[in-house]
Amino acid sequence: MGLKSRISLLFLAVTATFGTMIAAPVVKLLAVAFPETDRSLIQWIVTISSLFILPTLFMASYLARNFPRKNILIVGLLLYIVGGIGPALSSSFTVILLFRAIMGISIGLISPAFNSLIAENFQGRERAKMNGYVISITGIGGAVFLPIGGNIASFGWRAVFLTYLYAVIQLILVVLFLPKFSPAPNIESRNKASWQLPRMFYAVAIAGSLTTMLYFLIPTTMPLYLADNGIGSVSSVGYLTALSLIGSFIAGLSLTTFAPVFGRMLAPLALMVMAVGFLTVSMAHSVWTVGIGVILLGFAQGFLFPLTFNKTAEIVPVASLPMGISLLAGFHLYFSIYKSVIYERHSSAVSFLLDQRNLLAVGRSAAGNCDWHYANYKKW
Repeated sequence: MGLKSRISLLFLAVTATFGTMIAAPVVKLLAVAFPETDRSLIQWIVTISSLFILPTLFMASYLARNFPRKNILIVGLLLYIVGGIGPALSSSFTVILLFRAIMGISIGLISPAFNSLIAENFQGRERAKMNGYVISITGIGGAVFLPIGGNIASFGWRAVFLTYLYAVIQLILVVLFLPKFSPAPNIESRNKASWQLPRMFYAVAIAGSLTTMLYFLIPTTMPLYLADNGIGSVSSVGYLTALSLIGSFIAGLSLTTFAPVFGRMLAPLALMVMAVGFLTVSMAHSVWTVGIGVILLGFAQGFLFPLTFNKTAEIVPVASLPMGISLLAGFHLYFSIYKSVIYERHSSAVSFLLDQRNLLAVGRSAAGNCDWHYANYKKW
């Protein structure tokens, strides 16, 4: 795959993250613009997209086997643009929610298509490099957008939705430079071994999704944590989240450097870094110390997220890759959607996690996991 094709593919990485992130600053503005609408319903402006991503993911395997992936991406990007800028042209909150649902459907088409193309068309070090670039682009994109998101919102809520026009550039790149890949291989129903996913896949998917959920506790719990400890200000949360994304960006770029050195021990070592990050946050007395902690958390997630996709591509049969990638994305999405519910219902467990002594125990457990992982790496 040529350089232009790779760039076109990598630029699609921001669609899933920005699809929900861009809308976050408009919640308060919409509450003012639609005073007759219940506030709990206005919160759905962010959530509804995620809810419609999940069912679309289950169609991804069928679509990949029956249609060229380039066509799927083009249709997905067209829906993304319509669902993105549609609310800016609407005066009804119900219609705005409808457009946000279309946005979710589009992400459900785009995300598994470009991830499966990376898994199918790159091997070994090149695959790790591409997955590392995916998390890096997502990280630097989020880090750049978050500080300027408030400035865009100052022009009004319609201006925020107009920023989705950036997807027009992605659409042009895909149309001009991305090859027309053939549909994925058809799965022979007579040979169950060709389509059944290995049990190890489910372990990888659940473990990767749990680490993603822990990482996304940063924006969920950080406002309350800072307020309870008298650290920083309201604006600090945005900058701290941006710092964590910068950590992911650095890790993603350095993945191919660290992976050959640490091999299969990289994942448990990244878990240790994540434990140290939480420990640093729990011991912090200033916003700068918290910043160091969230950079470590982002750095760890920058390794763990692409490693999950790399491992999936290694253990899942080629014919089942579209289904495997879709299910993996579904696991990540499920845990990301319900992180707030889990936090609200199990806030005592989160407090337990943030306790310094317990974090030290997590670190020791991660160290023990390194030893176990090293002793049993051949079984993977």
